[in-house]
Amino acid sequence: MRSVITRALLLAAGLVTVVFLATAGFLLRGQAVSAAAAADQRDAAVVGAVLAVSADPDAVRGTIARTSAGAEGRLSVVLADGTRLGAGGGSAMVSVGGAVVSVVPAAVPFPFGTALVVVGVAGLVLAGGIFLGHRPFTPVITALRVLASSSGRRVRLTGPRELEALAESINEASTRTSQLVAKEREMIADVSHRLRTPLAALRLDADAVGSGPVADRIRSAVSTLGHDVDRIIQALQPVESEAASTCDVASVVEARMKFWSAHADDQGRVCEIDVGEPAWVPLSPDALAAVVDALLENVFRHTPPAAPVGVSVVRHAGWVTLVVEDGGTGVADPSSALHRGISGGGSTGLGLDIARAAAVATGGTIHLERGRLGGARVRLRFGEANSHHAPASPRAWRLWRGHP
Repeated sequence: MRSVITRALLLAAGLVTVVFLATAGFLLRGQAVSAAAAADQRDAAVVGAVLAVSADPDAVRGTIARTSAGAEGRLSVVLADGTRLGAGGGSAMVSVGGAVVSVVPAAVPFPFGTALVVVGVAGLVLAGGIFLGHRPFTPVITALRVLASSSGRRVRLTGPRELEALAESINEASTRTSQLVAKEREMIADVSHRLRTPLAALRLDADAVGSGPVADRIRSAVSTLGHDVDRIIQALQPVESEAASTCDVASVVEARMKFWSAHADDQGRVCEIDVGEPAWVPLSPDALAAVVDALLENVFRHTPPAAPVGVSVVRHAGWVTLVVEDGGTGVADPSSALHRGISGGGSTGLGLDIARAAAVATGGTIHLERGRLGGARVRLRFGEANSHHAPASPRAWRLWRGHP
């Protein structure tokens, strides 16, 4: 902001200075010409005074030689009898008793010395104008700095009325956002706690099923659901400081796919898994596991039982890409699918929103496309842990409505 103001002041003051210097130069030049003309007029008057007393050629020549114009060969006298004394033949300036005194105007040099003084003074005035011009903007700059440094807390500033109104609007928006977040946390906490009773009943029923692959999968699903509910409740507790955690995407995906692969086998789905080499991202294992579960749950819920599913992990150039694709019918409206709560098709859109939030938290992106299996492909790009690279652009997401 300060540099912008400086450039604006410099432009305005510079234009004023140029006009000032041009005017001063014109006046200095005019003053020099006027002074030279006045000097020539005085020399002609001196010679005219001598002619009024005597027309003796020798006396007139002596007088001409003693004048500045005469010494420079610019002054001449034509006597009444036509005799020319002196050199030059300029404009007639004095006429006495039939004799005419003429002076050739001198070549007036530009007064560079005086001009340099004027330029120096103009430079000082320009610097002083820029310095003093910043003073009215000081409250604005101070208020903007306070505004910029008030992230996460209420803004208190004094300055121009418009900035104070902006600070009040920001405070109101922050208060409203905090209220909405608190309300959402309360709602999730209430739902999570309400789930504990049916979960307890499900655990008892699962234990009563007996043994076998199906019973084991039911107990595993109930256990996973219980773990997720506990994790949600724990996440709702305010944490003052939390050390940054990382996880290996390949390991987390491999662990979660043990459950989803069994589910795919039960439905007769073809499940392709390619996790590749270890790839670390700045997310907790639980957070990444929630992303994998959300994406796979969408696949199993919104595609036919026989539709294939593929999961792959690729590490390249500071990025870790997680791809989940299926052989379903694809996504009719990718734009809505990537916005929470308005997904359509019987979905809340929370799954893709969880995935998008996790990717953006690492500086990455989410891409919703049509995949090689014929259905939807969700491609998440996570910023690799301890990798310094420029953030992806755009930061949020890209939509593609093309066909394979």
